[in-house]
Amino acid sequence: MARRREGDRVLGPYQERDKWRIVIAEKGGARVSSFFATEGEARAAKRIAKRDLERITGITIKEAMEKYEMHQREDKNNKLRSVADTAYRLGLLFPDENALLLGLTSTRCEALFDDLKKRITKYGKPFSVDSQKNILAESKTFMNWCVSDQKWLKKNPLVNIKVEGKRRHRKLQLRVDEARRWTDRALELGRAGDPGAVAALVAYLMGFRASEVVNRVVRDLDDEGKILVIENAKTEAGNRGVEVPKVLRPLLKNLAAGKGPTERLFGNHWRDWVRKSVGRICREVGVPVVGAHSMRGLHSSVAMVEGQSSEAVARAMGHESARTTLESYATKEAVEAGRQRRVVERMLSGAPRAQSRRNIVPQSFRSDISAASRRRKTR
Repeated sequence: MARRREGDRVLGPYQERDKWRIVIAEKGGARVSSFFATEGEARAAKRIAKRDLERITGITIKEAMEKYEMHQREDKNNKLRSVADTAYRLGLLFPDENALLLGLTSTRCEALFDDLKKRITKYGKPFSVDSQKNILAESKTFMNWCVSDQKWLKKNPLVNIKVEGKRRHRKLQLRVDEARRWTDRALELGRAGDPGAVAALVAYLMGFRASEVVNRVVRDLDDEGKILVIENAKTEAGNRGVEVPKVLRPLLKNLAAGKGPTERLFGNHWRDWVRKSVGRICREVGVPVVGAHSMRGLHSSVAMVEGQSSEAVARAMGHESARTTLESYATKEAVEAGRQRRVVERMLSGAPRAQSRRNIVPQSFRSDISAASRRRKTR
């Protein structure tokens, strides 16, 4: 693929007496100066000259991506983690960052995407349909910005590329008995001082995202260990304070002991650490190996079975909409079981109830369930 011609630059502005000067330095050494009455006029002219020069000589993919990152940070106020994730996905599709942006024709982009689909990831597998769709969506948005905002391209070369297959809205979840064995072992390890096991329990019993777990600092553990506060979450709805289950309070307080208020509660880890900790415990107890995201989904499924509304579960999970909870986290069976349970309880509210087995409902929901039961009894 073609590379950018180096040497053409726009310099300045420089103040010279009562004027301001910019200089267009060409590759062969020639220089052309332009003078302006104010610094503002000179800077505006410099921006126009740079854009014209980019159109003539061609901007590289790397330069375009750097400008796009700046646009995301400064104009859109995206979180740094989101900006970094976008840059990572763009880099997967466009590995030759020194190539010219103008060289990204439709044919070239189709070849790049075909190469991406065949590529083996660090996990020893090709990119999943979900990953392909996410990478393509981010790349199309970037290309649209290059076309509409910057005028570097006349059209989006990715517009006709599509991903075959459907997204997986729900990941494999453990059965109830499997989850009980998993929880018992995780608690055993956590009490023995295993921070990874405690992190895995927080992902399940409190429904936290893996990133929300690893980013917690000591001061987030509030009210003598009864509340764990989330700030700067993935979404605005994700900023919340969640009641810590009683069984987790001593484990989290032990992790916080001796650390400063802004130190990481679990130490410095990437979010994959939580997934690996969940999987490690799965292997120890002989259940299907799932990840942290799956345990977060199980949290919502159990809550739905126990009669919680989708809106209440969505709030606890930090979702902006109950639709996300229903489509991608709670299983259909859990939703139906919860609906049936609410109907039966309403119809038999005056009848004596048999003693139920020990359940695995996340502690963060139990106070709400008790309150709801009291309201029903007073009707």
